[in-house]
Amino acid sequence: MAETSKRRFSFANQVFTSYGFTLVDVLAGLAISVIGFLAMVHLQSGILRANITSRDMTMATHLAWHLIETIKMEAVEWTNDISQSYNQPKFKYLNQIPDPNAGSTSGWKHAFETDADFRMVNILGRDQAYDGGALNQFPDTISRRFCVRYRLTWILSNMLMRVDVRVLWPREGSQAVQYQACPDSMDNDMANVYSVTFSTTVMKNVFVSG
Repeated sequence: MAETSKRRFSFANQVFTSYGFTLVDVLAGLAISVIGFLAMVHLQSGILRANITSRDMTMATHLAWHLIETIKMEAVEWTNDISQSYNQPKFKYLNQIPDPNAGSTSGWKHAFETDADFRMVNILGRDQAYDGGALNQFPDTISRRFCVRYRLTWILSNMLMRVDVRVLWPREGSQAVQYQACPDSMDNDMANVYSVTFSTTVMKNVFVSG
């Protein structure tokens, strides 16, 4: 009886005084560490993608409103004077709209003169007529990932028109090379393309008489 009690005490003593780790303990700890590390990597990559998307959205918004302001600048010179009519050749954008019948539209037009096989532009656009100074200072051949279109629609005949500007660019992970020519199919490819569209109105400058 005494021998049995001694063996039990010896076994219990070994149990409570053993401070080592088994292979199972090590593997479990390693698995938890790997899972935590992968979760952090996934979180960081998600944050990076969100930052890139936010940056592109800001740049696209700036580009769209820059074009809108350019069209508004043209409209300042659109007056009742026949030599200042909207369809004068000096107006790069306004003269793209058809005859002034309410509801008639120009349809979607490419905003900038570029190569037909590579129409993408960067945040500066590619308007030598209005932005030549900036384009001379900053190269327009880098970060070209945006397609820019505009549409003019008559609201009041020969008086008020609506301007729509749309900027499109490929999503991360998409085959960006297939969008270099800014094909019309981008409008319906929302799985692979981001876009922003802004609208405003421009009016004939009635404060200047012909």
